[in-house]
Amino acid sequence: MSAVLAERYAARVPAALRRAEAGDAVVGIVGRDVPAVLVAAAGGVPFRIPAEEADTAEAAEYLGGAVDRAALLVAAAMLAGRYDALRGVLVAHDSEASVRLAAALHELHRRGRIRVPVLLVDQVHLPRESTLRFNTGRLLGMVETVEGWTGSSITAASLAAAWDGRSATVAALRRIRDARSAPDGPTGTAALHAYGVTAAGEDAGVDADGALDAREAAALPVWLTGSAPISDRLYRLVESAGAVIVGEDHDWGDPVASDDPGDVVPRTREEAALAAASARLHGDPASATSSMAARAAATAAGVGRTGARALLAVVRDHDDGPLWDWSRQRAAAGVPAVLVRGDDPAAVLDGLETLRRSA
Repeated sequence: MSAVLAERYAARVPAALRRAEAGDAVVGIVGRDVPAVLVAAAGGVPFRIPAEEADTAEAAEYLGGAVDRAALLVAAAMLAGRYDALRGVLVAHDSEASVRLAAALHELHRRGRIRVPVLLVDQVHLPRESTLRFNTGRLLGMVETVEGWTGSSITAASLAAAWDGRSATVAALRRIRDARSAPDGPTGTAALHAYGVTAAGEDAGVDADGALDAREAAALPVWLTGSAPISDRLYRLVESAGAVIVGEDHDWGDPVASDDPGDVVPRTREEAALAAASARLHGDPASATSSMAARAAATAAGVGRTGARALLAVVRDHDDGPLWDWSRQRAAAGVPAVLVRGDDPAAVLDGLETLRRSA
């Protein structure tokens, strides 16, 4: 993997925190349903909060133990004061774990246990006109909250700047995604790092020399589904075992390029909220918010587009959404498929060996 790109990936969180400590209006985002373009238009610097490894004992006291570990890790970081310099945190209503996270953090802020205010961003995922109206209204409420945090207001100029920035980011993300479909495309780890850097506001420069390491020709091309990985550890494990992740459906992989509000700059906040709500409704399906049929169709399309020869699902404890989709995904993919429960490295490696023998 490119050392330069890996360093940029590792530095994205400290860089955002330095900006916040210097006085920039950095706003934390948890979950894909929060449109960063609206945060930017409202004067904020959008920053996706990662789930970094930490002691979760205190977080479990507030969220309970039977919750996806990703939510516990975010809560642990908030309780430890890691994100005290942020102006606020927006948590997407995209799973039960996220709702519990937002409720706990909101109450902790009310009690003075954490410094940063928290808002749950409620979005519904049904293909109806009423859904679009509901989601647009909720995003308008979110914008008002963010404006209060940043001390800024949406203007024609801020909308133009936010939309130009999002258009450039989408173009860069799609270059990364498309590069992965080539036989000599990048490793999955390098692509994941490039996604992380680009989504944080930097163009990863996929055309630049050495930006993305090429995969080994003999590596088994694998499509990854299941829980969104907490770090790049799973990717490094899979690719150290002679496979390459050529695509995935979690929300900091390929789907990050799919929620595209378009290049037409909205004239008002209402138009902006409508465009952002529509973009998310038409983006790639997610396990907790989309139908099993939609997920199966997306899996088949991803496997076909990338030339994957195997389907690997890794599903964490207490993250049950992906399990509902698995049987249809497996049938639709048309390639050997393995489901691994939990994230024990030995179990993942055993699953890869099963796929290698079958592919």
